[in-house]
Amino acid sequence: MYAIYKGKRYRAVKKGEKIRIGSDTKEYGFTEYVDVVGNVHYDRFVKLLDMDELDYLYEERFEIQYQGRFFKISSALRRINLDRDWFEIYVSLEEHQLGISLGFERTDKFLWSKEIGRKDIEAFKIIEMPQGPFSNQGIKVRILEGQEIDDYFASITD
Repeated sequence: MYAIYKGKRYRAVKKGEKIRIGSDTKEYGFTEYVDVVGNVHYDRFVKLLDMDELDYLYEERFEIQYQGRFFKISSALRRINLDRDWFEIYVSLEEHQLGISLGFERTDKFLWSKEIGRKDIEAFKIIEMPQGPFSNQGIKVRILEGQEIDDYFASITD
């Protein structure tokens, strides 16, 4: 989940009725992150906020266009996977015939998946789903192609 706070984007986690945002740099009002076992992380900082202090709150979902169709991604969109040029897409039971026709393999009782590389990605869909008091703003969809995909992937650092 992500939060926009004072015009800046942060990773966010819901903590009860509040939202905890995180940053890699020390900012006003942020404190060092303390993990569940009590270790203090001096390179990660957090701030607990009420929902009404946020400019916006949303979750992101991604889909990859492969062979003319959009598929959900089961692999995490993380730097380690991008560096390995590894993406895993999947179809559910309802679409398994399509998956089989495109070389997907059964990986679970109800799922068929396929590993692909960047060269196989025709388009990349970013789906932004507003959360909490912002949920009435509607889903936003952005589709990237070509160099836009490469630029977006290059911006991912974690």
